[in-house]
Amino acid sequence: MDMKTFWSIIDNAQGDTVHDVVEAVGMDLSKRPVEEIIDFSERLAEALYALDRRELFEQEYTFAGDATGGDNTGEDFLYARCAVVAAGSEVYEQVNQDPTRFATEWNWHAQDLLYAPEEAYEELTDETWEHDTETDYETGSNTAAWS
Repeated sequence: MDMKTFWSIIDNAQGDTVHDVVEAVGMDLSKRPVEEIIDFSERLAEALYALDRRELFEQEYTFAGDATGGDNTGEDFLYARCAVVAAGSEVYEQVNQDPTRFATEWNWHAQDLLYAPEEAYEELTDETWEHDTETDYETGSNTAAWS
């Protein structure tokens, strides 16, 4: 799966809430071959890795319904990056080009996007997901963007 197909899945899944988006992504993936589900997880990891940058981490963002906002923990930052991806390719590109656009309110439930490939795989195969992506998307893994 190339990035164009990845973004097509995300962009076509847009809904009223981040939960709607994640659910639609999962439904789309569950209709695809196993290889494409795995490829989707790889492209998701790559997209999250590209956002793993100090200049984004240092922006002041908040989470919907959370009066204190993101505490800039590694976990919060990962969830906010998931929200950027779930918002679609246009928002993703805007944030990539202008880090100040990261300083907004995100929905921390977007973390569920991380589990969409796993759930689709398990639904399709009745087997446990044991795939680790080649790209590490955890906060700080993109070391060149943190120096």
